[in-house]
Amino acid sequence: MADPVNKAATSVAVIVYLAAFVVGTIVMSFEMLGSRYLNPYFGSGIYTWAALISTVLAALCIGYFLGGWLADRTPSLTVLGLTVIIGSTYILLVPVFAERMLETLLAGIDDVRTGSLVASIAILFFPVTFLGMYSPFGIRLLLRNPAHSGRVSGTVYGVNTFGSIVGTLGTTFYLIPMMGSRAITITAGIAGILSGLALVAAQRLVRAVPVALLAGALASGSVALTASEALSEDLIDMAAREQLLSRKDGQIDHVETTYNDIFVFKHKSELHMAFQLKGWDFTQSSINLKDADDLPLAYTRQMTMAVVYPAELKRILMIGLGGGTISTYLGRYIPEVTIDTVEIDPGVISAAKKYFGIRESERVRYLDGDGRVFLNRNKQPYDLIILDAFHGGYIPFHLLTREFFQLVKRNLTPGGAVAMNIHDGTKLYYSTLRTIGAEFPVLHPYPSGEGEVIAIATSTPRDRDRIVKRAAEMQEQYKFRFPLPALVARPLDSVDTAQGVMLTDDFAPADLYNSVRTGRQKKKQ
Repeated sequence: MADPVNKAATSVAVIVYLAAFVVGTIVMSFEMLGSRYLNPYFGSGIYTWAALISTVLAALCIGYFLGGWLADRTPSLTVLGLTVIIGSTYILLVPVFAERMLETLLAGIDDVRTGSLVASIAILFFPVTFLGMYSPFGIRLLLRNPAHSGRVSGTVYGVNTFGSIVGTLGTTFYLIPMMGSRAITITAGIAGILSGLALVAAQRLVRAVPVALLAGALASGSVALTASEALSEDLIDMAAREQLLSRKDGQIDHVETTYNDIFVFKHKSELHMAFQLKGWDFTQSSINLKDADDLPLAYTRQMTMAVVYPAELKRILMIGLGGGTISTYLGRYIPEVTIDTVEIDPGVISAAKKYFGIRESERVRYLDGDGRVFLNRNKQPYDLIILDAFHGGYIPFHLLTREFFQLVKRNLTPGGAVAMNIHDGTKLYYSTLRTIGAEFPVLHPYPSGEGEVIAIATSTPRDRDRIVKRAAEMQEQYKFRFPLPALVARPLDSVDTAQGVMLTDDFAPADLYNSVRTGRQKKKQ
């Protein structure tokens, strides 16, 4: 006959181990979610992640000490459950106060390093400290024989860490694109509270409650794979655009992905895609729903003139999609060119297809992936590489370094060119020019007139007369909506790199430099 005491102890142990898994899941899920709360205000660069990671590690460190101390003084399932409930309740309330608090911090702290660290502490430190108390506390309650201390400790930390792995991958890979950060935060808070209640009532519970808890807390659902659009030489779905014309002005959709908060909104006949960063909505792409060939944003019009720089033009690579306006425009006007667009965020591709009506064809493809990773794997060179990877005024640092531009050069045909848009007036602008110029001796920056500069670079000598002539020839051949000669005729910006530094994979503080304004006087256009 089974010993009822041992049976009850086993049941309690199961609850403790399952709760350890849930707590581990919540901690790392919440750390990933922390980036989603901070990124719109302080950016997604290395400073934000350093602040998040260091805050979580500090909180866990203190939590381990406090948990061990409290467990020795009050070794009770009720006390353990209350620590989980307190930490989880804070997490549950984060969506209520986070936005207002982060806006206040952003307004009061100019330095991105200080701001991101203070914000990380405010959001993460308290709950993670309480949840960090779990492992030493749980070990103390489960340890009945000192001879088994190694096994018990290893099991608790192993289960907790496995939960952390599930929380990290499940949140970033699946839950954020499916649910959004606020819904996940609320779910995590509720899961933690239920886990705490299960611990408090552990003597009266067996396996049913914790198992059901895990099922509800960790279910992520299936991932829908987006099928490719049917091949068509018509690169724009005009029917979809016509339907949007009848919609009321205002926000049409908000899509939260692993990388971005994407907003799609309509104003009169124009449709805009915006990313939220630092409390602001930065427009990434715009289309005229009534005019398929219009390019409402000045920098996109200016970017099209890059086609005159390559010695020949058969293959184009774009890094960064947005609404797909540039690739669609060039694909429609140059029927023999092949265009590959690489976009790191699948949500951007989906939004561009759904709302901006872009279509793939045998010549125009939209690929999911990181631009630098793509170039590392690419085997067939391009005649023109266009970098349009802005997130607000920020470009990911690994797309700005000398090593990156060396990689770009290796992926260009002889006589090929690279073009990118850069916000002027910051130390990052001058540093980017200096870095590009180190690999490409010909560098021509063209101001768009709206704060962006289109920098076009090549290793082959290009005098202005030849460029003007080439622009006239291509305009005559392809009849571009926005005439190339007029775009080429814009005055070149001065290539002044004295205020910049060389950016490398080892040293590229893009976040910091982007916040350092220079004394540059804007030229009148």
